[in-house]
Amino acid sequence: MADVKKTKQAEVICPHCKKSQSEPEGAFSTNCRACGRYFKIGAKRGPRVSRALKADREIFCIKCGAPNLISSAAMSTQCARCLHYLELGDKVVRGNQTGKLYAYDDVVFAEGCSFKGMEATGRRIEVRGNVFSKLRASAEIVVFEGAQLSGEVHAPVVRIERGAKIKLQTLECARLRVSSELEISGTLTASEIIFGDGAVYTGRLQMPETKLKIEFGAKTHVDSITCSELIVEGKVTLAGPLLAETIIVSSSGHVSSPRISAARIEVSRGGGLQGRIDKYVPKEPPAEIPSSEAKINPQAEAV
Repeated sequence: MADVKKTKQAEVICPHCKKSQSEPEGAFSTNCRACGRYFKIGAKRGPRVSRALKADREIFCIKCGAPNLISSAAMSTQCARCLHYLELGDKVVRGNQTGKLYAYDDVVFAEGCSFKGMEATGRRIEVRGNVFSKLRASAEIVVFEGAQLSGEVHAPVVRIERGAKIKLQTLECARLRVSSELEISGTLTASEIIFGDGAVYTGRLQMPETKLKIEFGAKTHVDSITCSELIVEGKVTLAGPLLAETIIVSSSGHVSSPRISAARIEVSRGGGLQGRIDKYVPKEPPAEIPSSEAKINPQAEAV
């Protein structure tokens, strides 16, 4: 009886669960016997040496935050932990589109486009067309002149250029700079907000931990302001109270409020501060500080 030659075997490792198994040399693909998932092996390899993809890029899942090592040539991937799908590479959205866009790299909503998807994610998102969606960026969201944006925005940095029109339910970021029309019907959360020349803001400004700067040429339509620091270079008129740890009014600024409460007030020559200065009660300790003890620039002109 002739001897039956056994096929030479090689050890391969599943890229999903990292379990090893033996496969015939020359096999191109297989299914993992441990997790059952399909993966490619590759034809060229020596005995007992698995062919591994060159993993020279680390990405973090935008859903669960888990690190994933992938090839730089990969155009998409699936998180090894939560199986969330991610498109890789920069994306440009043109024409009319709906659905969801889960991109990991940069996303550009081109001029003239209309995107009405449930959600869109990316590293840096540029809005140049019309977008009605929930946008999430791991780095920055920039809205350019002529763009219209509605829905929600979540990013570390948000920048709204002059000539854009924004109506949002929620805006959450660390730093916000606005130079155009902005309307918030729901929640605005930010550590620092700058309303630049051309900004028109409608909404609430009740943010005790936020630094707020209103530059010359900005317009705000709010009844009252609560923040940690307020710098005014333009004109601010409130129907309600103004409460801040620090209030700084530049030579071109003017603040008017029926009731003002602050631990420190500085008004530069030429600037104006109009209103009754009430007692300031700091958070810690809970003792009251009379308004007469507030630090006011001796050269300030308080109206």
